[in-house]
Amino acid sequence: MRITKYRALLLTTLLLTVGISGKVAAQQSPKDYTGAIKKYDTSFKGIGPEVYFLPPPKTENEIIEDNYTDKKGFSKEIARQLLFQRLLLQLKSTNNMGHFQYLMNPVPANTSAWNTAIDNQKKAENWIAGYALANEAALFSIKNNDSSSASKFLYEALSLANRTDNKDDIATINLNLSNFQLYHGDFSKAEENAQKYHTYATVSKSYLEQANAWLLVAMARAGQGNFKAAENNIIRSAIPLFNKAKAYEGKIFAWEMLAEIYFKQNKYTEAQWFLLQARDLANSKNLSGELAEIEYLLAASKQKDGNYKVAVKEFIQAAELASNENNKQLSLAILDKLGEVYLALKDYPSADQTYKAYTQLKNELYN
Repeated sequence: MRITKYRALLLTTLLLTVGISGKVAAQQSPKDYTGAIKKYDTSFKGIGPEVYFLPPPKTENEIIEDNYTDKKGFSKEIARQLLFQRLLLQLKSTNNMGHFQYLMNPVPANTSAWNTAIDNQKKAENWIAGYALANEAALFSIKNNDSSSASKFLYEALSLANRTDNKDDIATINLNLSNFQLYHGDFSKAEENAQKYHTYATVSKSYLEQANAWLLVAMARAGQGNFKAAENNIIRSAIPLFNKAKAYEGKIFAWEMLAEIYFKQNKYTEAQWFLLQARDLANSKNLSGELAEIEYLLAASKQKDGNYKVAVKEFIQAAELASNENNKQLSLAILDKLGEVYLALKDYPSADQTYKAYTQLKNELYN
């Protein structure tokens, strides 16, 4: 039977349409990436799809990227612990504490025991021993992460000290209060107590005490966003006083604080310049104790500036110095940022190795 021209054209069109739609369907049908599905029950009429297609398994690089995404939240805790470590270095006992060691034998084990020891001195109107113990109770509470008790003890120490004429110890308690408030972000009160400490330092005519007071004032002002005043406080006041006192460690620390103020303003070139001055001075005076943190801050500034290859070298140098000092908290901070740099460079093997070292050290410090 002959097919008419019209019917032949219609048949050709239908065949082409079916062929094209079949190819589209084949291209759009889900793929079984796992290779687990060989056949399924085509007569299934229940709820849901006839077959579930699982997504492709993640590549090793994707798993590494997920690991770094998961750990981002903990970076804030690492930074907080670095600040806490710095706080502990800034705290001081009162000058007369040596006279009252017998009142701390044994050392009070908790807040209640400290309160009892202090109350005993208050009942005897022994204000000097009372403020010395209250200050020690504050330091004990800070070390044990009891901020509420620490604040209470510091203010009690100041109240008792103000009943005496021991200006040196009153200044020490104001110094501790200011550092404590800086750590907790209470910058307005920190500046107030720093100014009281500065008044004492000016009267005492101690270059070193005045320089330290200006550093506290500067950091409190920077915390309130008053960056220009903070920069001037360090450059024009603190550093010249450290020079007069020949206090090189203080000067190095001042440069580090100045760099951190520039970090807050995203001025990384300026920050790097002051850190280089700090590193040169530390090397020339054989003050190796500050080098690890200086290298860490330098590397962090290069990371923020997008200079990743240099950042890697400086983070590795910082890691070696921190290891030599057995500064595990700083080592963890370095591994945290070094891994991020490797990831930015798409160096997945190094990023993975760094992540494993980071995890091991984190578990050691926090578990």
